[in-house]
Amino acid sequence: MGHLLEKTMLETFREELEEEEKATATIEKYVHDVSVFLKYMEGVGVEVNKGIVIEYKEYLIDHYAAVSVNSMLAALNAFLKKLGWHDCVVKSLKIQKEAFRTRERDLTKTEYYQLLEAARKRKNTRLYWVMQVLCSTGIRISELKYITVESLIRGQVEVNSKGKRRTVLLPSVL
Repeated sequence: MGHLLEKTMLETFREELEEEEKATATIEKYVHDVSVFLKYMEGVGVEVNKGIVIEYKEYLIDHYAAVSVNSMLAALNAFLKKLGWHDCVVKSLKIQKEAFRTRERDLTKTEYYQLLEAARKRKNTRLYWVMQVLCSTGIRISELKYITVESLIRGQVEVNSKGKRRTVLLPSVL
C-alpha cells in the first residue's frame, strides 16, 4: 500500500522547517531536493511506497556523487518522516571517509598568488581581499559576513555557523 502525494505537502514541509528555525540555505536545499523527487515521481497523485523510493535512490546513484545522493536522501527522508510515512524511509549510502585530504585538492602557493594577481590585474579589490581572508583564516564563504573592520582591528571575530560558535583569529596583514 502506498501514500498519495498532494500539492500542498511541499509548502507545508517548508513551513515546518521554518518553524523549526532551520537555516534559510537548509530550507532551500531540502525543498529543492524534495522537488527533484516530486519531478521524478512525475507530479502529484502517484502513490509513494518503499519500492519507489528505493528506485529513486538507484536513480540518484546513477546520476549523482555519493555525497550528493546522501544529502538528497536526507532531505527526502525528513520530508517522508514529517508526513508520517516512516515505512518509505531509505538508508543512506555508506561512504568510507578519507583519513586525510589529498594534496591535489589544496591550492599551491603559486596557484594562490596567481589568483591574487588575476584579481589585482582586473582591479577587483573586493575579490582580492575576499581570497586573502578565506585563505588566511580558513573560514567558509558563508562566514565571510562576520568579518568587519572592527573585527580586523581586534584581530579576531566570533563566527556563528551551523549552530556552532567559534573564535577565528585574523592575521594583522588583513
